[in-house]
Amino acid sequence: MISSNTKIFPYIILIMVTGSLASQASADAVAVSSPVKRQEVLEKAKKFLAVRDVPAVSVDPFHSEKFSELVLGAGRVSGTPAPVGPIAPAPRTERDILQAIATSLKPSGNFVLSGQPTLVFGQKRVKAGGFLTITFEGTEYTLEITAIERTSFTLRLNREEFTRPIK
Repeated sequence: MISSNTKIFPYIILIMVTGSLASQASADAVAVSSPVKRQEVLEKAKKFLAVRDVPAVSVDPFHSEKFSELVLGAGRVSGTPAPVGPIAPAPRTERDILQAIATSLKPSGNFVLSGQPTLVFGQKRVKAGGFLTITFEGTEYTLEITAIERTSFTLRLNREEFTRPIK
């Protein structure tokens, strides 16, 4: 009995596979549309993909004229003329420059080596009394690290000094 079942088993599988393929082929035959219908779909696709001229927007939809007038009039006393050309920034003092540099300067670490505190800025290590060259707003400045405490350090630019926290 076992031998007769094993001989029939491959035929049963073959019939099952052939039957499923035949039913799938008949379903695909129904899904194929007529040439006229395909041509209509292709024409619609060509219309969607055709290059079209986009009209230029003459009015900015995000900023009305009234808004622009309010922005231009903000901060002016009525009757005073609007400023012409770019407004020149006020001259900065060395103290202002030093504070701006100090707030943007972030040491990546600090440690004590041979009893001397040391700050680390990237690959550069600076001890108290050492110099650090910084390019700030397109100008190169040489700063002196005058003191390094446990939680803060002091910078000097010419005669101005500024102390800031390490972290």
